[in-house]
Amino acid sequence: MSDTTGEPILEARGLKKYYDTASGFMDSMLGRSSKVKAVDDVDIELYEGETLGVVGESGCGKTTLGRTMLRLIEPTDGSVYYKGQDLTELSSSDLRDVRTDIQYIFQDPFSSLNPRMTVGDIIGEPLDIHGIAEGQERDERIYELLETVGLNASHSHRYPHEFSGGQRQRIGIARALAVDPEVIICDEPVSALDVSVQAQILNLLEDLQEEFGLSYIFIAHDLSVVEHISDRIAVMYLGEIAETGTTDEVFEPPYHPYAEALLSAIPEPDPLWDGEQIYLSGTVPSPIDPPSGCRFHTRCPRVIQPEEYDMPQEEWRHLMDFKQRLHASDDLESVTETVDADDQVDLNTVARDTLDELIRREFDLPMQLSDLQAEQIFSQAIDRLAEENFDDARALVANGYQSPCEQRNPELLSTGTTHKISCHLYDDDITPATSTTGDAVADD
Repeated sequence: MSDTTGEPILEARGLKKYYDTASGFMDSMLGRSSKVKAVDDVDIELYEGETLGVVGESGCGKTTLGRTMLRLIEPTDGSVYYKGQDLTELSSSDLRDVRTDIQYIFQDPFSSLNPRMTVGDIIGEPLDIHGIAEGQERDERIYELLETVGLNASHSHRYPHEFSGGQRQRIGIARALAVDPEVIICDEPVSALDVSVQAQILNLLEDLQEEFGLSYIFIAHDLSVVEHISDRIAVMYLGEIAETGTTDEVFEPPYHPYAEALLSAIPEPDPLWDGEQIYLSGTVPSPIDPPSGCRFHTRCPRVIQPEEYDMPQEEWRHLMDFKQRLHASDDLESVTETVDADDQVDLNTVARDTLDELIRREFDLPMQLSDLQAEQIFSQAIDRLAEENFDDARALVANGYQSPCEQRNPELLSTGTTHKISCHLYDDDITPATSTTGDAVADD
């Protein structure tokens, strides 16, 4: 494992990448635009000789982070340092010189190679652009690179469509190695490949790292792949870092609830495995208008309930789901979308008690909530919905079911030597939620 006590070879500080949603000049003039916060104030470090895994669901900002660090897309704010030099302040010509030290392996081996160029020209293009080699020396370098990644020199005269997915990815790796880099950002380099080919590419990357002393940022959504190759892991959610630490630290308690859910989704080869898989509520929120406070609170199975409430954690999660659905709904069909379709109830004339039953079934809530105060608020909200007074119902639920998780954004808190988690469960200033057994989850 690399030494993480020295200076990072590559690091990002306060890195942001926002996209404007305005579709034209008039949208901008009339203020009909907003920002997609793809990467939002990210700090990350890569040390010499290590592999840093960056994981998360699709759409969490992993690829945008990698491309922004290399300035393949321009950052909105923040800095990226390579050996202490701020890449965001470099001119185009100076940045071109740095690209010989930092390279990128793209996710899709089918679309990242020019179909009109031979493999030799694809690998030789970086040599031409940076003036590294020409003539016979250029050809010999291409042949050497092909053999380094497990292909034959004769393959240089073929075109990308003549190769399998794994072979194309090897060509992409050879292209990245052509300029003798020190850092390679690998953007899901095995996600489009068969499992057996994935292992070959991962082993190749590890062999190349040992042979050439490379440092990797390895972007992936599969934690089992990241565990195999990474020294440290950063878990991303909705443009932010949720957890970071060594591979052992991230794969052992304490967990960020999001990382815990990702870990539970790793397939187990043991048919007798009886562990619990964690299913998250809802979908990833829009990065245009991310949730307040902790961005994961809208899906978190361990979201903290107010200190004055005392109910099973699962019941509180379902109440928060009801709150979120109600906030986004303007009619009873949207609130009861699942059970109403099954029951064929006319919601225009539905009785109050029937509506109460439908909503409790929709959100898997008991007919009497465990906490009396929470039950009173829920009952009053149903009264307002029966009157089709959505504004008052939303206000009741919004004020009555407030989690500390939605009130302020958590900081990355240290839970060990290098392990950090961005979660209020580990914040001494926040009263922890109770688990389904009544025990404090902060003691995980």
